[in-house]
Amino acid sequence: MAKLVLSHQETVVDQCFLDDARITIGRARGNRIAVDDPSVADTQASISAVGHDYILEDLRGTGVVVNGTRTRRRILQHADVIELGAFNLRYVDTKASSEIDLDRTMLIPSLAGGAGASPGLDKTQDLLIPSSRASKARLPSGRVRFMNGDRRGQTQALTRVVATFGEPPRGVVVVTRRPKGFYVTYVEGDAQPRVNGESIGREPRHLHDGDLIEIAGLELAFALD
Repeated sequence: MAKLVLSHQETVVDQCFLDDARITIGRARGNRIAVDDPSVADTQASISAVGHDYILEDLRGTGVVVNGTRTRRRILQHADVIELGAFNLRYVDTKASSEIDLDRTMLIPSLAGGAGASPGLDKTQDLLIPSSRASKARLPSGRVRFMNGDRRGQTQALTRVVATFGEPPRGVVVVTRRPKGFYVTYVEGDAQPRVNGESIGREPRHLHDGDLIEIAGLELAFALD
């Protein structure tokens, strides 16, 4: 199970397992991770479970520094360090780190949209997956074809670990590429994602060749290579 370890000057001051759907981080005592540092906001950030992943989200609008890079929203990976003033918060999930290929740095679009973003924040930093040691597992190849909308008829290869589709805040899904195949997972919005006309709920849905994904009015035909 994934957990968070808060430290100050290399001394562990708090730790918790991520066994809730969402936790908050900040200076106020009501946060699951309370950080006693004047530079940290009362509620600085949150971490939410999305399928088998955990997503860190900035709640102040100025970004959160992770491994030296400022970002608004990020899929956490094993050994990520979130900088909170004089404190460091480390994400620990050794099981997840061994399952996927993180041999190169990859960027995926923001899940939150442009509204309310800090003027100095680069949107391409919104969800950053860092480099790590390569896994020996072989990842499958696949693609989606846009069946409607502005990109109707276009095909997008699913070459990255995570790809996002939809329209914030109406509805967003992520398609994750894993050794056992591709999975689609609901992330946010009122529009519930559907595969072949059936709602997928909150759990990851294993995709099969020919599946039709629907989210916020967008239709995507999935295909394995």
